[in-house]
Amino acid sequence: MASEMAEDRVIAAFVSFCLDMSRTDNERIAKLATIREASSFERRDAVMETGCATMPGSAGPNRELAQASMEGLDLDES
Repeated sequence: MASEMAEDRVIAAFVSFCLDMSRTDNERIAKLATIREASSFERRDAVMETGCATMPGSAGPNRELAQASMEGLDLDES
């Protein structure tokens, strides 16, 4: 249980980091378009493919971080 709580806190801490990285990304508009074009069921995978959910030092994207970050990406804005 402690391990799960620690992982949840790490994910929460990295959400703001990932959103900040996304805001300064030169390819932000194209990446957001790719994510928006994905169906609601495929959006988490699209977030992962754009690199928005990769923690520094990790080899690949994190599914939980992608899910948590989707809310802050303003995906439903027009």
